[in-house]
Amino acid sequence: MKINKFKVHFLKAIFVIFVAFMITCVSSTSQRSFSHEITPAIAELLIKKNEVQIDIYFSVEIFLADIDASSTKDTNQTNKSDIYDGYRASDSASITQLFKSKSSSFIELITINSEQKVLQPQFVSINVPENSSLLYPRESKIVLKVPIDEKDKQILFGWNKKLGPLIVRQVSNSLNNSKSGSELQLYSAYLPPGELSAPIVLNGFTSVSSIELIKDYLFIGFEHIIPKGLDHILFVMGLFLFSIKFSQLIAQVSIFTIAHTITLAIASIGLVTIPASIVEPLIALSISYVALETLWHTRMGWSRLVVIFGFGLLHGLGFASVLMEIGLSQQHFITGLIAFNVGVEIGQLAVISAAYLTIGLFFSKARFYRSFVQIPLSLLIAAIGVWWFIERVFF
Repeated sequence: MKINKFKVHFLKAIFVIFVAFMITCVSSTSQRSFSHEITPAIAELLIKKNEVQIDIYFSVEIFLADIDASSTKDTNQTNKSDIYDGYRASDSASITQLFKSKSSSFIELITINSEQKVLQPQFVSINVPENSSLLYPRESKIVLKVPIDEKDKQILFGWNKKLGPLIVRQVSNSLNNSKSGSELQLYSAYLPPGELSAPIVLNGFTSVSSIELIKDYLFIGFEHIIPKGLDHILFVMGLFLFSIKFSQLIAQVSIFTIAHTITLAIASIGLVTIPASIVEPLIALSISYVALETLWHTRMGWSRLVVIFGFGLLHGLGFASVLMEIGLSQQHFITGLIAFNVGVEIGQLAVISAAYLTIGLFFSKARFYRSFVQIPLSLLIAAIGVWWFIERVFF
């Protein structure tokens, strides 16, 4: 009886902490701080007779605010977030004029080499869209050109690591190529910050190594969980806290994996399209639900697995949005899709392994585990999920 009373008082105390946490989170919104994940920029290379045209799709506010995108994943994690947010709120004309005045500094961060020499890019234009919503980063289009001559047979392309990761794609010039776009084997790669592309052939088609492709998409999938996927990490932690019994944990993770693999595949080929403004708040609620269910259920039944399957379908849409941003080439679609999904699974297993080694191994058999570990952590995860839902819907 004493133990039951203790649990009741303990849960009341946790509930008070939960409410206080929510009030603190909501009050902090008065500062209107914008949380923006830094996503890879995209550079499309169009090879012409005497030049290479480079179209770069990039949040130029990162460059203008002088944020080091190689050392952070979110602009709010820097001491220049207010400057960045100020540029985000500026109109198109102001950003266009400011970037043009600093275009030479931007070009200095671009690296283009041939076998013979260092090539010098030239600024052509920039198109900055009006930012109708401050919820998502604004993507501007920067056009550069690089003069080439007959001696240049191939080039290597990249940029300074402070601008962050970069997706490089060679696009076809239908006027100069006899093959149709679906037949062309064009270069496409994900470059971590500061890395250069493989040699891109100027007269012909660049072969893409399957090993390099698999390595790239394994890395992208893993990175989407660790360190970028905090929402997915907390969801997996919610599964872990419900039960650390190996059989039940495997059942939950397996159902989740099957479900998100299904929607990852069908969304990536365009059969299902749901806006991120709907998917992301629902993912936040799914985190809260799986965490709160730990408070009133101690045994796993079919209902739990059905719910996890449904949430897995939802998270798969979130994973697919990453691939759609990157853009899988048609020639390597299946390979890239599988490699990305395997990378996601490796990330999830790393989270579970770390949770078991730090929590399960030492505390799971202790008498105080449920009262002092399982319930408090579940409430904390639920609170974060609710806050994210509020932020993603209203702010």
